[in-house]
Amino acid sequence: MKKIFLTGLMLFLFTALFTPAVLAQTKTKALVKFPVFMAGELQVVDKNIDGDLMVAGKQVKITADVKGDVYAAGQEIDISGDIGGDLIVAGARVTVSGKISKNLIMAGGQVKVDDSAQIGGYVLTGGNMVDLSGNFSGPVRLGAQSLMMGNKTIINGNFEADVYKSEIASDAKIVGEKNIRIHEVKKVEKQKVEFNKIGYVGKIVSFLSKLIVLLVLVKLFGEKIKKVNLKDSFWSAIGLGLVVLIVTPILALILLGTMVAAPLSIIILTTYFVGLYLSTIISSIFVGNFISEKTKLKTNNYVQGIVGLLLISLIGLVPVVGGLVKLIIFLFGIGIIFKSLKIYFSKLATN
Repeated sequence: MKKIFLTGLMLFLFTALFTPAVLAQTKTKALVKFPVFMAGELQVVDKNIDGDLMVAGKQVKITADVKGDVYAAGQEIDISGDIGGDLIVAGARVTVSGKISKNLIMAGGQVKVDDSAQIGGYVLTGGNMVDLSGNFSGPVRLGAQSLMMGNKTIINGNFEADVYKSEIASDAKIVGEKNIRIHEVKKVEKQKVEFNKIGYVGKIVSFLSKLIVLLVLVKLFGEKIKKVNLKDSFWSAIGLGLVVLIVTPILALILLGTMVAAPLSIIILTTYFVGLYLSTIISSIFVGNFISEKTKLKTNNYVQGIVGLLLISLIGLVPVVGGLVKLIIFLFGIGIIFKSLKIYFSKLATN
């Protein structure tokens, strides 16, 4: 009876999560319009979308118009279509050349807003190299190693930037207040090293806590976790992680609004937050295993997991790039966890 109950419960949970149209059909009025989801190595959006879009891939190209918001992640991202809502994008190289009706939030190694782009709301961006050459209706705030602004740049709001170097064309137009802070690169031997002791101790405690959980997971599920094919699952897992990250709280709130399904909502949220915490730890096992295979060093699962966790923690300390890498690893871990849960309970249901 217990097995049947658990099987039925998880089937309902994953049916609700991965096929939201079923919920919509049971209502006379759809409470939430779920986004279009796309993931894979190469994703080309060349057909108009009447709603939100979530897309992840090694290469992402959006040439069509999207009426809602767009969430995009990948290595190379090119957006030339018009976006009716907000655009939130992260990638190694990002280019925006279309019209964004609302706000733009982007991060990456090299990010560029082309001179043909029009941004209707505010802009928040960070990257190693930031190139702004479009027409911006609202305020712009950024942090970058290098900033470039072309002759056709028009910023109708305030402009605030923290950079190490900048090249701003004389014809660039900034209507609002301009505040550009240039930070000098100081020599290491003359620089005074200061840090917050509480934050330093907190990071150590956080690392040790994750390390303990990692060792337990390796002991219980080490070999099973490593069986996932990274080549086939990497970008699809990132895309799934993005969907789970955004859709799950919405689904839980919908269920919470119905008194009958309130306990199920609590179960979903509990699973959700546990998955968020374990995401980086699960990814550490894959990173350590990947390094072991590439270096051809024979190490056990424990060493691989520790190396992976340590490497992710160190990369996370690198400004801008570290944040982007941690985001990708975070989404990958979430995707792997929920994909594995779906497969597990699907097999359980067939037994």
